[in-house]
Amino acid sequence: GAFSAGAVQGPQVSQEQFEKVTELIESGKKQGATLLAGGGPVSPDQKGFFVQPTVFADVDKSCDIWNTEIFGPVMSIRKFSSMDEVVDLANDTEYCLAAGVWTRDTNKIQ
Repeated sequence: GAFSAGAVQGPQVSQEQFEKVTELIESGKKQGATLLAGGGPVSPDQKGFFVQPTVFADVDKSCDIWNTEIFGPVMSIRKFSSMDEVVDLANDTEYCLAAGVWTRDTNKIQ
């Protein structure tokens, strides 16, 4: 559970939020994103609204999981091929509370 020693991801705050997060995960699967990890409730027998930490790759800009603040343990990964593209991606969002860029070329990113 959320208060177990070593727990780093607690439950969603409500059943409504749990359902929103799991519906968005399902939409990611249906809209063609590649599910790398997680993808649903922790366990149907688990008390509380626990969702597995979920990672998607190959997420298209048209996907709901790319364009929605999920407020759940879901990460969307998208590759980029130029600095112009990554800047366009970063600026083409309504929210962007959190984002990250990983590159092997630290000179370009600075």
